[in-house]
Amino acid sequence: MSLTSNNAFMSLIRPAGSNNQPCGYCHSDDDTSYTYGMWAHSLSCADYQTLIDRGWRRSGQYLYKPNLRKSCCPQYTIRLNTDEFKPTKSQRKVINKFNRFIEGSWKPLKEEEMEDKDDNKDNESKQHHGLSKVNYDSKKNMIENIHLIEKDKELKDDSYDHKFEIVLEPSSVTKEKFELYRKYQVHIHNDNYDEVSESGFKRFLVDTPLKVEPFPDGKSGKGYGSFHQKYILDGKLIAIAVLDILPKCVSSVYFIYDPDYNFLGLGKYSALREITLTQELHQSVSKELHWYYMGFYIHSCPKMNYKGGYHPSDLLDPETYQWYPMKECKKLLDKKKFAVFSAPEKDYDKDKDEGDRIPGTLKADEIKPRDVHNTRVLLQKKEVCPVSNLVAWYNSQGFRDFILEYIGVVGSDLAKRLVIDF
Repeated sequence: MSLTSNNAFMSLIRPAGSNNQPCGYCHSDDDTSYTYGMWAHSLSCADYQTLIDRGWRRSGQYLYKPNLRKSCCPQYTIRLNTDEFKPTKSQRKVINKFNRFIEGSWKPLKEEEMEDKDDNKDNESKQHHGLSKVNYDSKKNMIENIHLIEKDKELKDDSYDHKFEIVLEPSSVTKEKFELYRKYQVHIHNDNYDEVSESGFKRFLVDTPLKVEPFPDGKSGKGYGSFHQKYILDGKLIAIAVLDILPKCVSSVYFIYDPDYNFLGLGKYSALREITLTQELHQSVSKELHWYYMGFYIHSCPKMNYKGGYHPSDLLDPETYQWYPMKECKKLLDKKKFAVFSAPEKDYDKDKDEGDRIPGTLKADEIKPRDVHNTRVLLQKKEVCPVSNLVAWYNSQGFRDFILEYIGVVGSDLAKRLVIDF
């Protein structure tokens, strides 16, 4: 098959295989985090949707699927049904606080006011009980409440202390974005200032295998693809949410913010903003697009298990790729480090037949010859042919094992849609 203009847009990937490395969550000294990875040169938004529904995530152009059974901190894909989401009292307070800061009826305490805890409480009380025109109105939906204070709104009262706007644009590199990233990495993650590079920022938070694709039926909007949602306060960029908009969801990739605005609780606020964006896309683009994917949920890690506080959310079963309510999953994860929700009684750690198999993947003897034949490679950047047509398939056991592991991890249906570019 020739690579013609009709099939020029392909999901081109390069399998990288299985690997293990130090865990960034429990900070183990040993290489206790196990994943299977591959590089994606180009990837349709529909194919990536299928991949994340099989437990994959991306970091730049690198796609990885954790081995939950072997890893020290099992990472479960989590999603929220934004159709049924109702913000809790504490989540409404996050929106209230932000809106009132823009309005000017709430101000952060100065350092000298923070010294006395009793005064602190008194001041906070006075700030939060003053008159405000932007208090959360339970008679309105979250979309209306969260948009109250934006710059492009027609405000009856233009005496707000600050101007705020949200801009959604395809991911890109600018000096302003990079400087925000460097400030975030240095102050939040304690990186060395001189070692934070623009190329690293581009590789991590700008590069993407996804191409912007128009919404179906001529629906208006940015389209599917990878985006930066910019938070602009008084003309200054204070935060960026890196997002993928896919056929069924908004997927949160990463979030960075200016540490000087830590008092606004931007991490929590951004999640509510992204939920709102999903609700808006559901209304304007597609009935299918109503899921908000929050990345991975790690039950044993406080920095990651807070995601379970957004209801109603589900976790992805690592074997069947079916979704299970968070409430049920938590009960099981309280008892087991690694749990399969579809088989709660099974003890995978004692099952010798499992070997090193990544949960949810096909074993080599389960892969049919037609699955191999349907797995395609790109030769010399122009010819597409089945893997079984390659001499290496017959002459190299290592190559056969590599290809069989790849098919097992992505699944036979997806393997025939992706094209391997060695």
